[in-house]
Amino acid sequence: MLRDVRFLNMGYCLIDQSQLVTGHPVGDVVRIPIWAYLLRGDDGLLLVDTGMPRGCVGNERYFGEMEPGDLIMPQMQSGDMVAEVLDRQGLHPQDIDGVIFTHRHFDHAGGSGIFQGTRILIHTDELQALRQDPELPEWIDLGLRYETVQDGAEPMPGVRLVHTPGHTPGHMSLLLRPQGVRPLLLTIDAVYTRRNWQDDILGAMTDRAQGQASVDRLRAVAEAEDAAVFFGHDRDQSKEPFWQAFAR
Repeated sequence: MLRDVRFLNMGYCLIDQSQLVTGHPVGDVVRIPIWAYLLRGDDGLLLVDTGMPRGCVGNERYFGEMEPGDLIMPQMQSGDMVAEVLDRQGLHPQDIDGVIFTHRHFDHAGGSGIFQGTRILIHTDELQALRQDPELPEWIDLGLRYETVQDGAEPMPGVRLVHTPGHTPGHMSLLLRPQGVRPLLLTIDAVYTRRNWQDDILGAMTDRAQGQASVDRLRAVAEAEDAAVFFGHDRDQSKEPFWQAFAR
């Protein structure tokens, strides 16, 4: 049984709004939160995503000079590193029984390297894409203990993985059924913000047809489960009373 869900803030990032909302004019820079999620169940602890890499600490120019429409500037302090965030929860990396690697991007997989020996759950398509990439980003370590999963996998009771390709080939969202509250649907980067969801506007996708199909599927899941939907990088959602019980 899934006993507890905690949303862990892993820093922030400045990004051009045009990357979050297709068609938005270039030049509107917004500050978005970076999240990881700690799931505590009868069978142990799972960590969903690992935040940004160490190289982002105090380094807004991690990606160098960028064109305005491509702007990404990490705002990360040393306390936002995954080991420090876990320490504030009274945990060490070795206490984590498994890491769910939702997708390859720096703000989701950046801290994965400290989990040597821990099982890293990754969708088959995402691992295949990584292995075929001739220029892996520096935060990706193919020597980790990867275990491939498919759509619908349940790494612990109350946690279901939902394959939502489009943002990346093996991107995964999560349906959570915690004890005592309504189901929670974590869209991760299949849907960045409430605006994307309400106005049916895609964010950044490598395959837009797949991305739209994934959003449509998430809508169906949310309706069937009567799930509360938490978006990947919404600036204001965690301030709402319902979600404040989960955010740490």
